[in-house]
Parts: sequence; structure tokens; C-alpha cells
Amino acid sequence: MWLKTHQLLVKAMTVGLASLLLLFVAALPIYQNASKILNKVKTRSAELDAVTNKVSILSKLDQNVLQDRMNTMDNALPPRKDILLYLASIDGLSSELGLTLGGLSLTPGNITEATESAKTVSAKTATRKVAGLQSLETEIKMRGNQDNIYTFLRTIETVLPLMQINDIKVGLSGGNELSLSLTLGMLWADAGTADVKGPITLFGAEEDKVFTQLASYRKFDTIAVPMDTTSGKADLFAPMGITPLQ
Repeated sequence: MWLKTHQLLVKAMTVGLASLLLLFVAALPIYQNASKILNKVKTRSAELDAVTNKVSILSKLDQNVLQDRMNTMDNALPPRKDILLYLASIDGLSSELGLTLGGLSLTPGNITEATESAKTVSAKTATRKVAGLQSLETEIKMRGNQDNIYTFLRTIETVLPLMQINDIKVGLSGGNELSLSLTLGMLWADAGTADVKGPITLFGAEEDKVFTQLASYRKFDTIAVPMDTTSGKADLFAPMGITPLQ
């Protein structure tokens, strides 16, 4: 009896309840998803503004200064394992000091003194991590007087590329000569890219000090070696001044 009297009210209540149910089932999830997307857009917009600001700072830097400092760092820490650069540095410094290079173990073979009594050095070359860097470790043997031997040890750490000395052994070789055996590691760093994260700051006093110090270090020119035109491989043991291999 009551339903018949209030039929219109019942229909209105039914429609209202159905509308609320539809709101919770369909409209609410849509609203939540829209809110999440809007928050992501705001986050990405803030990140874009931050990156744009950093790029703006970087674009104002003197490109010549940047290139010069990149060259300085590449000379200090080559972006690859440059064996020729390593050989040029060791050979140049030892020749300058009048030292006789008795042997140098280097993969894939041994470089030894060209005498009748020359003995090959057992391979002891390895590449390992040093404070996030790579190190090409090579065992070196040389002879010379005391002053030149010690000058070599003091000077090698101010020659580019940067090197690390390990396992030094010094002994008498006969007469006034000393024999030096040491493990020397050429430091190098893989070339890579980095995300632009954190604050961007220009070079400060500490950075300038490092670049200035590295720029004052000595660097020996890399020895040019003949190239096999067929295989494209360089012959490290070929004499200097010859034409490319055929």
C-alpha cells in the first residue's frame, strides 16, 4: 500500500542509488587515474625545467676551455688502454735519464734487451680496477746509476698518463750500476656518459688546481708504428721509418 502511494519517490531513490553506484564503480577510478597522470605530468615538467636550467648553465661555458680540459683529462687518464702511449712514456723517460731497459712484460709478448744474454720476462701483465679506474700493470726491469734510478722513480708519477708504482725491487747489477724491477700500472678510464643529476656547479678553485697541476706534467709523443694495409693491424715490433707492410 505504501509502495503504491509513494511509487514516484521509490523510483527516484532507486535512480539515485544507481547513480551513486555508477559513480563509485566507474567515475571514481577514472578520476584517480587522471589524478595520477596529472601528478606525473607535473613531476616531468619540474624535471624538464631543472634539466633545461642545467643545460643553460653548461651552454654558457667557454667551449675552448672545456675542450682544453677534456684534452688534459684524456692525457692524464686515457679513455682506452693505450699501450703505445704507455711504451712511449716509459721509453722516452728511461732514454732521457740514460737508463737501460732490460725487459718489459707486455701482452701479447715480451719486449727484451737485444743482447746475446737477453732473457724474456715472465708475463705478469694484468688489468684491474683501481679506485674506479682501470690499471694496465706491467713488470719493468732496467739498469742505471743510483741517481738516475731514483730520479726515474720520482719523475714517473709526474709524467702523463698517470701511473701507479707497485712492488719495487732495487739491487746491485755490477760496478756502479743498480738494477730496478717494479710493477708499473698505467691508469686509464673507460669513456662513458653520465646522467645530468644533482646540482650543476662551475669549475672551482680545487678543480682549477687539479687541471693546472696535470697541465704541468710531461707527456711523451706516441710512437708511430707501421700498419698492415691488409689486416689493419699495427706491428709494435717493426723498426721505425719503414713503409707500411704489404
